[in-house]
Formats: sequence, structure tokens, C-alpha cells
Amino acid sequence: MHLSLHTCRSLETVCFYDLEELEELDLSATAIKEFPVSISELHRLKRLHLLALPQLRRISWHKLQHIPEVLNLDQCEIVGSRIHLMDSRLFLSLGDEDVKKFVEEGGPLQSFHISISSCNKGDEIKSKDIGFTYRFHHKKSSCYNNIPLIASTFDHQFEQSPHINRHVEISSPERYPTGLEGIFKATESLSMCDDAFVSSLSDLNDEFPELKECKLRRCHHMDSIFKSNSEYQGTKLQIIWAFDLQKMTRVLDMKNVSYNFHWEEFSALKHVHLERCPRLESIFPGHVELSSLETLSVLNCGNLRSIFYYHEVQDEDQFPRLHTMQLHELPNLLHLCEKQSVTLQMEEWKKLHFRGCWNLQWLPLLVGARSEKVEVDGEMRQCEKLRARMPDDQISCYYFKSPPPLASFREHVKNKIFLKY
Repeated sequence: MHLSLHTCRSLETVCFYDLEELEELDLSATAIKEFPVSISELHRLKRLHLLALPQLRRISWHKLQHIPEVLNLDQCEIVGSRIHLMDSRLFLSLGDEDVKKFVEEGGPLQSFHISISSCNKGDEIKSKDIGFTYRFHHKKSSCYNNIPLIASTFDHQFEQSPHINRHVEISSPERYPTGLEGIFKATESLSMCDDAFVSSLSDLNDEFPELKECKLRRCHHMDSIFKSNSEYQGTKLQIIWAFDLQKMTRVLDMKNVSYNFHWEEFSALKHVHLERCPRLESIFPGHVELSSLETLSVLNCGNLRSIFYYHEVQDEDQFPRLHTMQLHELPNLLHLCEKQSVTLQMEEWKKLHFRGCWNLQWLPLLVGARSEKVEVDGEMRQCEKLRARMPDDQISCYYFKSPPPLASFREHVKNKIFLKY
């Protein structure tokens, strides 16, 4: 059931036959140059250790019929990971046809969890406990005690999603993650942390046809999450979670694209959470289809000026499912929609929570009969200013909730924002 050939330093090739009961195999610190294909015939093999194999350069993925539950390909073992390695170039031989064959029912890549990280950096990151649990970073948090952060409702879901079968995690890589182009075409969940090479997810792959959830943390080289590309097919994306992206200016970069073009790539997007992105200027262009968007949370993005920009869409019911917006510490935010004349239906919009948005000029114009008013919860002085600038026919659409006293304790404090470019 257990076989170890550890430190057999002259061993270059192995063949296994009639080992039907073998569950764990250790070939670490050997001279193997190519992944032994005969291992795929050991259908009961659960754990395979291939640590410290400096001569391993190639894995014939197209010849494999079975992959163990745990496959360790470097010196850092993460319990529960499907495949853990330091060099993503081992996937270069995995072509499009191989991915299509392996993700079919019964294929060896029907379910996978690929983890790519540096051994030393991975230990350091793990010690700091940067898991998926949300933590609100603000010294004076007393004025937020009465507001449950909507981010926590789907951050836990992101970690425990039972419907996610194919996950890729990139943490503190030592080089650009080359070789994952084929894997990304079957990836349903992507997590990137402490990356210093990728400027946009579109650079990794033009197409993410199966991507449902995306989580980014401290990727300081990333200037946008997606770039405009006619080949992008991410129509299944449901969650975007971005934290501490120092260089990002927009979620979607729309350079050299006509703003009269109507996109439907984000029609399945449900939840967006952006936090501590100091150079973020705006989020989505108005002509992007967001018919499934339910919650939007933007926190501590001091340079943000507009949520939806270049809003030229004639469809009044562009956000039919949006019900909650949370805006905290956005001192330069001027408006939710760039043009005040744009009218929106937004029948499901129920709550707007904002704190520290001292330059907010107006709220969106709503049309149509509403069964329930939009509850606006913000500082008292700011609510009075928004109400005074609102047309008479719009006052009945909003209900300005009286905030607790602690929510307005900073009204007379002068805000100073220093942004270094």
C-alpha cells in the first residue's frame, strides 16, 4: 500500500505493474527526467510525492489516464491540494485538445486544485494568515458597527463553494505563470495573491469561458483586471473580489474601443467587492451588460470618481437585480453614474450605505413605479445635501434613514488625501 524510493539518486526510469493496492508512492530526490506514465494505471493511488526532482522537465499530460488525489511536485506540501508545484511550465505540453479530453466526464482533470507558489514565500504568507476571511482595515471603525459588510456574505461562499470543481491558486510566484493557457480554459475559480508579474488577467488568457469566481490580493503590477478583447468569453463570471491592488485604475480597460458598442461579457456577474485600490478612478463603463449584478461594495479607494462611466445606454432597466450598494471612504467620489440625465429603473435597489463620501454630488434618477423606497444611510450633512439637489419627482423614490450619532462624528474633520504616483 505504501512504497518509497526516496533518495535513490541513480534512479532514472520506473515502471509499475500489478500494484493494485498501492495508495502512496514517494519518488522524491531521484534522477527521474520524465513523469512515469505507468503511474496512471495505479487507480487506487491517492498520494504521489515527486519532491526535489531537478531533472524533471516534462509531463506527458496527453498520456495520463489517472491523477492521484494529492500530487506534490515541489518541496512545499499543501494538504488537500490536487497539484502543487513551483514551476508552471510543466503544463506547457497540455494543449487545447488535451484539456477538452480531460475535463470530460470521467477524465483525470474533471476536478482539480492547482496551487503554484514559491516554497519560502509560501511559508511566510501562510504564517500571516491571509485566508479568505474578510477583515475590515480601519482604525476608527465605530461608525461602521451598525453596518454588516456585504462582502462577508459571499467571501465565505467563495472559499467553500461546493459547485467549484476546477480551481487555480497562484501565490507569490517566482516567475510569470507561463504554461497555464490550456488550464485557464477549464478553470472555474482563480485566486492570485502577491503576484508581481501579471498586469491583467487578459494577459494570461484571452478566453476564460468557464471562470465563475475571481479573487485578487496584493497584485501590485496589475493595472486592470480585464482588458477589452473581442475574444473574451467570460460569460459565466459571478464574483470579482479585489483587495490592495496599488496600480489598478479600472476594472475593465476600454482603450481603443467604441463606447457605442454594447458588451454582454459580464451578464452573469453578481457580486463585486473592491477594497484598498488607491488609484482606482472608475469601475465599469455604462455600456457593459450587468443584468445579474446584485451587490456592489467599494471601500477605501481614495481616487475613485465614478462608479459607472461613459453612460450612454438607452435601456432604462440596465441593473434589474442590483439591491445593495456599499461605499466607504471614497472622498473623491462625485457620482454613481457619470451623467446626471441618465434615468434608471433599478426596481430591486433597496439599500445604499455610504460613509466618507463627502464630494458625492447626486444620486441616480429613477423611473417607474416602486413598491419600496431606496434606503439611504449616510452622514446627516451629506444626506441633506443630496436631498436638496434632488428633483421633486425623485424625493418619493428615496428614504433617507437617520444615522446613529457615531456615523457623523467626522463631519467637521478636514480630509487630506495624498496619492503618490
